[in-house]
Formats: sequence, C-alpha cells, structure tokens
Amino acid sequence: MERELTPVEARSGVVSGRILTILVLSSVGAVAALALAWLFLFPR
Repeated sequence: MERELTPVEARSGVVSGRILTILVLSSVGAVAALALAWLFLFPR
C-alpha cells in the first residue's frame, strides 16, 4: 500500500526538481558562455 504524500512532501519534491533543473541549466549556460568566450578570444 502506498501512502499519500503530504503537501509538504509534494512541495519539497517540486522544489528539489526545480533546483536540479536550475543547476543543469546554469551549468549548460556556463559551458556555452565559456565556448563563446573561447571563440571570441581565440579566433581561428
């Protein structure tokens, strides 16, 4: 039998998912910014 999630537990799950999404997006953005800076600083 699965027990029902309390609102607090559901909210914490949403918050942790949002934090994970923000972390992934920020790391991807940082890599993209580094690549762009590299291209601008060292043109071929």
